[in-house]
Amino acid sequence: MKRFLFLSLLFGLTFPSSAEENAANEDSGESKDPAAGHSYHGEVFNEGPRQSAVAIPGTGDVNFPVTSDHKSVQPFFNQGIGQLHGFWDFEAERTFRQVAAFDPDCAMAYWGMAMANFKNDKRGKGFIDKAVERKDKASGKEKMWIDGRAAYFKDPKADLKKRLREFVRSIEEIAMEYPDDIEAQAFLMKQIYYNHGKGLAIPSHYAINLLADKILQADPDHPANHYQIHLWDRETPEKALTAAANCGPAAPGIAHMWHMPGHIYSRLHRYADATWQQEASARIDHAHMIRFQIVPDRIHNFAHNNEWCIRNFDFLGQHSRSVELATNMISLPRLAKFKDKEDESTYDPKGSSWQYGRQRLRDSLVRFEQWQELIRQAENGILKPDGKSILQRDHDRFVGMAKFESGDSAGGKAHLAALRKVLEEKTGKRDKAVADAEAKAKEAKKKDAEIKKAKESAEKEFKSDIETYTKLVQELETYEALFTTPADTERALELLPKLKDLAKWRHARLWHRAGNEEKAIETAAAAVKSGKNEVLPLAAQIEILHAAGKEKEARTAFDQLRTTGHLADLETPPLKRLSSIAKSFGYPVDWRTTPAPAKDLGERPDLDSLGPFRWTPPTAPAFILTNAEGENVSLSDYEGRPVLVIFFLGKECIHCMEQLNAFAPLTQKYKDAGIEILAVSSDNSSALTSTLQGTDDKKSPFPFPLVSDSSRDHFRAYRAFDDFENMALHGTYLIDGDRRIRWQEISYDPFMHPEWLLQECKRLLQADLSDS
Repeated sequence: MKRFLFLSLLFGLTFPSSAEENAANEDSGESKDPAAGHSYHGEVFNEGPRQSAVAIPGTGDVNFPVTSDHKSVQPFFNQGIGQLHGFWDFEAERTFRQVAAFDPDCAMAYWGMAMANFKNDKRGKGFIDKAVERKDKASGKEKMWIDGRAAYFKDPKADLKKRLREFVRSIEEIAMEYPDDIEAQAFLMKQIYYNHGKGLAIPSHYAINLLADKILQADPDHPANHYQIHLWDRETPEKALTAAANCGPAAPGIAHMWHMPGHIYSRLHRYADATWQQEASARIDHAHMIRFQIVPDRIHNFAHNNEWCIRNFDFLGQHSRSVELATNMISLPRLAKFKDKEDESTYDPKGSSWQYGRQRLRDSLVRFEQWQELIRQAENGILKPDGKSILQRDHDRFVGMAKFESGDSAGGKAHLAALRKVLEEKTGKRDKAVADAEAKAKEAKKKDAEIKKAKESAEKEFKSDIETYTKLVQELETYEALFTTPADTERALELLPKLKDLAKWRHARLWHRAGNEEKAIETAAAAVKSGKNEVLPLAAQIEILHAAGKEKEARTAFDQLRTTGHLADLETPPLKRLSSIAKSFGYPVDWRTTPAPAKDLGERPDLDSLGPFRWTPPTAPAFILTNAEGENVSLSDYEGRPVLVIFFLGKECIHCMEQLNAFAPLTQKYKDAGIEILAVSSDNSSALTSTLQGTDDKKSPFPFPLVSDSSRDHFRAYRAFDDFENMALHGTYLIDGDRRIRWQEISYDPFMHPEWLLQECKRLLQADLSDS
């Protein structure tokens, strides 16, 4: 288990020495007078990580020699390569920036930054241009790497597939010129896989697997295990079982390397093994984010890993774990992403933990028949529709279902009526559009075929929506027929064959309630077949078979469930209903039995040693700063009260003044929400006095206190600081009454969405009240 020593070292890591850090600032840079917070080295350096990298144990057994006389360059460069192999691009860029800080003339440092921005043509080109400028100091092999990347980014508007093919060929040339270079082979495999996702299909998985085998035979612990998993993930997943066993141990410091085996185990319906991998990934991410004060969704794949883990928990019957993780995802701070940066109403939750958490919590409550909790959260809690992450139509569908199931038929009918109304409106608009198109075509004396085409074209715009709402209406009409007293089974039997887009086992239960046992048994069997090793299809099948008097078949299914559901929560309604059946079969009250462990798993450390299961906000560093009057203001002054702390770059920063002026009119609204505002300036006390002078030189233009941190020590402590260029950055933080950082934005530009942030602060702080 030596490879897991990194876990005990994780919290004892150190930043580079001050001498090494100072060396980072000797590069003259390209811009003599950038805007406050902007990089001296050009626009591409504004974004991305701007705090120093640390040596992270467990990033992969790689060796990619580069030209440099600085002793720290090679180990950090190898770390960056391992992070690239683990798809940890954000941290890879940070590591390569650190390499450039150690040796500004190391051309491959900028090549690494370009590789970490493969999907961003603008930044990738900016970085590779820096590498080309320093190419004369590179070796022959390094020049081949740089030339290949530079050619790819030369004309971002050129045909993408052609660029991708040529880039693969450039790596092939390196692999052929240097046949013993494992890294060239690994990057070739990585690029072929990437190209596959861009429409350049892998011609032979067998042939590419030979390349993977060659790498892994030479070095079984190489991160290329990751690529072998991707190769077989959607093809023949069992061919990647060895890679799945080795992937996490090959780079135990990278969360994604633990996540990827979960793909294979999920495809093979080995959900307990999959959730172990996904939980390991989540725990490593949580530890890293808390330790280095990183907002969760800044990490690639974090939200996706956790939402998939929740789905697999549901397959295992672990509803309580699903709820715990989903609730934690909902409580996480949201990134301020807007489709239109000037319009706060265009907030885009796509792919966020908040969106995934809400959807997965709702789904789990539905699956495990937690009807009252679903209604409570959907109407007055964290599952209210917002038109983005939870649509109104889905709200009506699931809450309507819950109300019918829980005996509130009037409430269920209200949601059904809402769906019918939208369907009628859309149908009416479609009919009018078709009629108008027909009239226009006839007026133009079009031929019959052209008139038909015009009508079809007009109808097409509405087709998808109408089909969706028709399905939803039919589903709730089925519930209305079955759960209203007296039940209308004839109507239900008419609707049941039309139902689509609902779980087969739920469909089977509806057939059973409608009295068609034959169809219920048939559908339940199909559900178990398609949902292999899933708890809920088996639970439904057992109930249906037992009710039909098929004791032998029910016992066979139950015997399977005993091991399939060995981790299941027995108190959830779908499983609690099985207790009487279990008793009749002579099973114990806790009928679960633990299956024999799989023999093809790799090394697995104790999960608790990897990090916490839930993300928790980091503690805000304490400070005592002075205001313009020389009075001390400390964070402890706000103990028990939330405070929004804005780090700004002094009165000479025009954009900073714009930020303070944007927040000033909302100060009272923040106070009404129980939130104070405090602004921390990089200016000294004298300049701070000037900042506070209003138009009449007597009254401050800002209705919140300003304090000075001219040493920038607290900018550093809050990570609102560019370690590479020794400059302060803009930072905005919500610190709660327990001194935890609940939300933050650190950037080269000040945060300019005060209204959105007010709502976000309320959401995050309200979650505390809901939990208490």
